[in-house]
Amino acid sequence: MIVKERTIPIKIQKIEALLRRIPKSHWKRAEMEADLAKRWAGFRGEQTLDFPLSKLLEKDFMIFHGLRLSNGKHFFQIDTLLLTTYFALVLEVKNYTGTLYFDPLLNQLIQTTPNRKLRDMPIQLNRLASSGWK
Repeated sequence: MIVKERTIPIKIQKIEALLRRIPKSHWKRAEMEADLAKRWAGFRGEQTLDFPLSKLLEKDFMIFHGLRLSNGKHFFQIDTLLLTTYFALVLEVKNYTGTLYFDPLLNQLIQTTPNRKLRDMPIQLNRLASSGWK
């Protein structure tokens, strides 16, 4: 059963509202539009979970989307938490393009995009684990 529904993130709503109000020539508009596109891509990536999760038996699973929790010092967000009487599963969704390589020695994710630029991204769950949340 879905206990907490997935909603459009407030940050997306705020950026869209701001873009409706500022001139097309505003010096920050292109940056805001790029940020909005990334956020929508992330949200759509999270939505791709909805179909496979809909196949689970409602009586056996509790699903929480977009949780914001605290470890006592800091807040953190979980895309989807799946709970059963046997386990808890944290689902973090990424919607990247290109080729991804997980480097276990350097503990990083390397993305090669079609224009051949490399980006390294910290693995998010390690931050969650190092925050002291258990």
